[in-house]
Amino acid sequence: MKKWTFYWWIPLFIGCLIYVLFRTDTLLYNKLLGIFFTPIASPNTFLQRIIVFSLPDGLWAMSYTMLIFHLRKDKTVRTLIWSIIIPIVGILSEIGQLYYLIPGTFDIIDLIMYIVAPTLAIRLIL
Repeated sequence: MKKWTFYWWIPLFIGCLIYVLFRTDTLLYNKLLGIFFTPIASPNTFLQRIIVFSLPDGLWAMSYTMLIFHLRKDKTVRTLIWSIIIPIVGILSEIGQLYYLIPGTFDIIDLIMYIVAPTLAIRLIL
């Protein structure tokens, strides 16, 4: 278990790197830090849009899942429940956006990322 959970920071770092390097100037952090970071390019293809707009959410959820297993150092049901809290919040927020309960734009790919990435992490750990 330690072998995989020790690397919880890698998906977090990659997700942050994608945000800093490829997200547009309309995001708040770019307005605040735009003098230091500017987007390299705009995503044009479907795959590029998935990588830039959806993958970071999944990577962050994956990172959280791995971090909880790393901190708790066990494979109990309680740890599993703690590890899926943030992915569930992400899933519920996407569903809330679909029904206009939460501001934002529903994206099925975001929903898939919130499910697939933490599930992959759990499969690697368990």
